[in-house]
Amino acid sequence: MGKKTLTNAHCLLELVERVPASVLKLFAGLPECLGLQRGFDWTQPDEGLSAALIEHIKHLRKEQRDPAEREALRVLRLSTVRGAAILATVAEQLYDEDLLARFRAQEGGEVGRAVWMRTHSEASIKLFDTAESIVNTQDLKGLKRLHDAFDVPGEAPPFLWNDEVKDRLEAQLTEAMRLAEPCEVIHVAMEEPNRQGQTQTTHYLVVRFAGDQVAAVEMRNRQRKSFFYFPARDATLIYAPHRGLVEVFAPTLGIRAPLANVLSRHGFKAPLSNRPLDRSRYDLSRFARPLKDTKPRIDGGRIERLYLTEAKALLGHATDAVTLHIDSGAELHEVIDERWGNHPFAQPGALLGVTLVAELVFEGETAATPLAIVLAEPGRCSLAGEKDQRLRRAGMQLLEALGVRKPLHPGCGRDDPSLIAQVARLLESASSPMDGFALHKLGIDIERLQDEGILIEGERIAELSVPVDEGEPMKVVLERCADADTVRYRDPMTGNDVVMPARLARRWKVQLDWLREELITALGSALKGPRSRHFDDEPVFLGEIDIDGHAVALYFASRMSHERAYAKVDAALRLRPRPVAGVVLTTTSTPLPFAGTNVVIPIEDVLADAGNGSAIDLDRLKVAYRHGQLAAMGGSTVTLKVAPDGHAATLYLPGKAPWRVTGKARIAVLQRLVEAWAAGTPHVNTKALMAGTGCTSPANLFTGKHSPWRDYLERVPGTRAWQLKLTPLDRVVVDDSDTRSAAIEAVTEDV
Repeated sequence: MGKKTLTNAHCLLELVERVPASVLKLFAGLPECLGLQRGFDWTQPDEGLSAALIEHIKHLRKEQRDPAEREALRVLRLSTVRGAAILATVAEQLYDEDLLARFRAQEGGEVGRAVWMRTHSEASIKLFDTAESIVNTQDLKGLKRLHDAFDVPGEAPPFLWNDEVKDRLEAQLTEAMRLAEPCEVIHVAMEEPNRQGQTQTTHYLVVRFAGDQVAAVEMRNRQRKSFFYFPARDATLIYAPHRGLVEVFAPTLGIRAPLANVLSRHGFKAPLSNRPLDRSRYDLSRFARPLKDTKPRIDGGRIERLYLTEAKALLGHATDAVTLHIDSGAELHEVIDERWGNHPFAQPGALLGVTLVAELVFEGETAATPLAIVLAEPGRCSLAGEKDQRLRRAGMQLLEALGVRKPLHPGCGRDDPSLIAQVARLLESASSPMDGFALHKLGIDIERLQDEGILIEGERIAELSVPVDEGEPMKVVLERCADADTVRYRDPMTGNDVVMPARLARRWKVQLDWLREELITALGSALKGPRSRHFDDEPVFLGEIDIDGHAVALYFASRMSHERAYAKVDAALRLRPRPVAGVVLTTTSTPLPFAGTNVVIPIEDVLADAGNGSAIDLDRLKVAYRHGQLAAMGGSTVTLKVAPDGHAATLYLPGKAPWRVTGKARIAVLQRLVEAWAAGTPHVNTKALMAGTGCTSPANLFTGKHSPWRDYLERVPGTRAWQLKLTPLDRVVVDDSDTRSAAIEAVTEDV
């Protein structure tokens, strides 16, 4: 046997080498570390324990080692300088001097203290998770999928924490996130030094709530049963008074702005502002053109000069970039155009960051005041930390005048039925990017969805195909007009200029995941246990709603008019049998009425009237559900659908993917089994079952290397008879003949 080597266990190896045996024994007691416990002698002397454990880890299988590796990574992250400081601060919430003394006296230094906190008790584990959430904010900062920063207008007030503020925030945050169960808010005040060595207080609020629904399997009465539960998740809010920022870390775009606004309105004696806190997107494409002679107007002063001192751009690849720095104050484009043709700094989509310098002259002053603004993807701006409020306001006005800063307001249309109707049409198209002409044809309000953060502006369209009376369409050139909001082209038939909005002549990136979030928020508090993130595979489980005292599962699926898409959704839902029919909300206008044992309802049929206070009318949804409920439950019966030509058939069993077979002999066998099941005597004698097929057993008839026939047919124990196998499956059955067709989740067998 070859020599065993330790791979993909670097954190586990480091932890074993750094801590004494007493800490290792604590760590190995975690449920995730069962692989370390089994087959290892923990009674051996402490001196050789670490070396023996490393040798034991080398012989573990990957599935045994990986959970322990993940736990070791979590512990080591809280043993760094910053992680240890955060853990020590959070540990003070144990509110027990004896426990605090035990925590500080742990062997193994920072790692030993982190292991103790991870293993001691339920209370310490909660504090460990809280410290971990705070540590993660440093790595996630600036990641737009998880992080948003909101400016606090004016002078940032101090933050006070007491039981009244805690109760108020928990109640308001639960309502803002539309949770079925109350959330919990944990406050941690961290004393952190700035670059000048001064100590400043940053307030961290960790919001714990029920997260994604997770499926698991348990053994009950010697049968496997699926069950679902909601593990705790968290969002983190950071209030930094010295930077004038409220930062929110959450996996869902639609709840980040409401979380920040709740803190603004209810976390202080007076609201931070009388409007929602600001969320902005910074478009750097303007800096692909020279700034020479550009002097936008600002209140209370004027701009003498604008120039770039630094710019960073991609070199045609996602990981290769070049940075240019100029100290002379010369125009960057003039300098580089003389030395580099077709350079990346002239390509709007390639710019990753710039340093803009503005020379400002305020009213009543004669000397120019320089203001340097650092902008970088994704959405970072140095003005957030500018202490001089006058410079900060002037910088914000300048960026807005240049078209660089574009405030967004995600979630403001969460109860608007017209917005949800547009979201449904976009999801039905299901492509990104899309050009403005296609969006306009769909009836999409581009400006509105851009303000929501759903549409992101891309490159300009330079050519347009124009239909003519005869022959192929002609291509015309789109030219910019004097008005920056319009473009024009010359009509080839009439010779007249045709003017249209400039936003149509753009390609737009569509945030498809965020579209689904809009649907979840539209369902409001009636939706119990919504997911916090979404997956590409449909149907997507949204949660449950109460209809007539029953917990009705709610799913989402798009493009249900397409046969393959419908087959995939139908098969997936049949693998999730429930005692009560569910609902599938779809963006399709005229879908098939049922999928599995679920009623399919178009979103446009249940939209509320304008001004109703919600986007989806739950009363209409319940009426549509009641109309189709009984018929949908018919999908839970055993059915064999035979094609008109008699050469193909599809068998439907509860809890299983549809099984499509070909060949008259096979169809005849399945027909006999279905008829016997319907008659109440499901057993069919083998001789009678195989009569006229030329085979003596189903094993001889249903051949094929990957044939799933044993998942659908079974021998009756102790007899010479067969019956349908009605035990639910835990996996989707794939196509026998062609794995490329497995997307429809059906099985095909050839004669």
